[in-house]
Amino acid sequence: MSSRVKIEKNTVQETLVMPLYGKAWAVRNFPDLFHDTDCQSLMDRLDYDFSAMRKQEGNVRMKIAALASATRQYALVCEVKSYLKEHPGALVVNLGCGLDTAGHQADNGLCRFANVDFPNVIGIREQLMPSTEREKNIGSDLNDRGWFDQIGFRPEEGAVFIASGVFVYFRKEDVRKLFCAMAERFPGARLAFDGQNRRGMEMDLKAVKASGIDVSTNFCLEDPEKELSSWSDRFARVQRKGMSTGYIRPDRRFGLLYRLMAPYADKKGLSQLDVIDFKKD
Repeated sequence: MSSRVKIEKNTVQETLVMPLYGKAWAVRNFPDLFHDTDCQSLMDRLDYDFSAMRKQEGNVRMKIAALASATRQYALVCEVKSYLKEHPGALVVNLGCGLDTAGHQADNGLCRFANVDFPNVIGIREQLMPSTEREKNIGSDLNDRGWFDQIGFRPEEGAVFIASGVFVYFRKEDVRKLFCAMAERFPGARLAFDGQNRRGMEMDLKAVKASGIDVSTNFCLEDPEKELSSWSDRFARVQRKGMSTGYIRPDRRFGLLYRLMAPYADKKGLSQLDVIDFKKD
């Protein structure tokens, strides 16, 4: 447990580090707003050269990206907490979890957790945050429905699924098939994920491609409420919420540029949190 976990440069695993670093930066600079103290402890256990990221800390672009990561997690935590108020023993499932600990921020002591990601990612997560009696790490491609039976869903307790920075890497048809299958298999559950229109998608992927990682995707939503609702009659309700301003009010300390950009991004669909409630049986 004391050895550090190696993360290679220019690999898919490196994408785990980017949001982790941003959230840790936000917690250090705004501890009264962001409370994910797991971020820094996880970073301390990684064998990775953070020097390039540290050099960017005074950069406005880095600050905006870090705040975006932190506010995205904050929004997802709010959705989990909201669901747990009515379903205190629910299963909290983090899809494409990486090293994200959003579920922990909403822990009420009664819920259970399941984290799903590719086996090589879960291998890293297991070294850092091993499975426990209440939390299970599952190595699986999300498009392989085998994880449906592994997470331990109990219809009487409910489930809330979250995904952070995940579906931008998917083809739209694969997302549609996955969501529809989930609605059939997990009645009464909720799914919350960050989404973008095409312009927002292209902006998000620009930084990833700049790191040397090849990404080919086409998942974006211009009108989430209309489009998602047409996918399945098992969707009881679809909501598009502003992710940058809908859950936490931009603080003056975030800087003028961020406070101008955040409401614009929400209004124009560049920054969305989309929430789907599945029908009960």
